[in-house]
Amino acid sequence: MIPESIIEEVIDHYENNEESYVNALAQIMETQPALLGFLKQESSEILLEEEKDILWYIILVIYSSIEKSQIEIAEISDVELSENEEKYWTLLQEQPRGSFREKVTVFFEDYHQEDLLAFVEDTLELDDSSPMTAVGRDVIFILAKSIIDTLLPTN
Repeated sequence: MIPESIIEEVIDHYENNEESYVNALAQIMETQPALLGFLKQESSEILLEEEKDILWYIILVIYSSIEKSQIEIAEISDVELSENEEKYWTLLQEQPRGSFREKVTVFFEDYHQEDLLAFVEDTLELDDSSPMTAVGRDVIFILAKSIIDTLLPTN
């Protein structure tokens, strides 16, 4: 499991270094063409520009936290990513109506990357200044969960 301490180190690093942030995003886009294509396809019509920025921030923190944990990252399979996304949309839609936190609780049950998923959930928390829509929050959560599980499969 990737611990919260590593996630916080990564967040601190990028908050204080915009050049490093931009370079790391460019590196992900270059080395993970399937991820880039998948995200462009999935978010192009649904997400607001601000939400796309939040999605890329979340992906960068996830990806960098995995690297900092010295876990080798293979090239992402777009097939596996799509299968994970479809499975998680089905699970989310099966949840009873309620708050965002109530709906996503099911994803935390016996989950091997709880701290990474908690980071995603916390980042998507709405407040008065948040540009996040309810639909955008669901989309980003499902995409992030799919990416985590494609990069860090349990089997």
